[in-house]
Amino acid sequence: MSRVGICGAGLMGTGIAQVFATAGYDVAIFDVDPGAALRAIDHIRVDLKRGVELGKVEPEVSAAIQSHLGVVDEMSGLAGAQVVVEAVAEDLAVKAGVFTVLDQICPPPALLLSNTSTLSPTEVARSLAHPERFCGLHFFNPAPRMHLVEVLPGKLTSSETITRVRDIADRIDKQAVVANESPGGIVSRLQLLVRNEAIRMLSEGVASAEDIDTAMKLGSGWPMGPIELSDLVGLDTHVNNSDLLAEALADEAFRPDPVVRQLVDEGHLGRKTGRGFYRYDQ
Repeated sequence: MSRVGICGAGLMGTGIAQVFATAGYDVAIFDVDPGAALRAIDHIRVDLKRGVELGKVEPEVSAAIQSHLGVVDEMSGLAGAQVVVEAVAEDLAVKAGVFTVLDQICPPPALLLSNTSTLSPTEVARSLAHPERFCGLHFFNPAPRMHLVEVLPGKLTSSETITRVRDIADRIDKQAVVANESPGGIVSRLQLLVRNEAIRMLSEGVASAEDIDTAMKLGSGWPMGPIELSDLVGLDTHVNNSDLLAEALADEAFRPDPVVRQLVDEGHLGRKTGRGFYRYDQ
């Protein structure tokens, strides 16, 4: 394996591209938004420059990583990649549409991987001619720094594909865990329950956001409290993923509290907008 395609140049796609380039793979980035792939490379360059300035990245290593990054203007430009990782919106129809195209332009034995965090891998791959080569590979934000990846096979994923994906995780210096067919995998399923319950406790007046977060950091060893984490993930993403799991698992415990829906309706999405449960614009 030498060439990797990344479909989607948002926050996660950018981080995943950096991970593979750092491991020495030639990476081609595609996004339907003109210019998004180039902005992704600019973001990676800024991140590497900061690493060099802090003494955490050697200049020659930064240059080598950047040399492995490229963009393509059409999805057909990903043809020839031995692995394609999709990192588009967490929407079943959108992801399925992407993989229908990739299934045609990237014939077997190329692997088709999805960065889904909440959707059923089996459902995403349902329309593929070769679903046995499809698998979920869930990275965590920020992908270059988070050591964990979840390998999420669907019901039709072959054992050979699972072995190949775990080998890829080793090659990009990630610790892989496997969660068999289940929306949300391990981390998202557990985290969303805790985050939603923390927000409900805040809404009920049980404790302040600061005290809830402090309690989980000092009492449970969390590096970041659940409400802080919701702001970091993005409250719009939190609501979308919670609703997806509530439907997929038929469990209303995953349904987000009205207070977070109100914040989203008001455009307060967390860190990325400067305000969520906390203020970041002061």
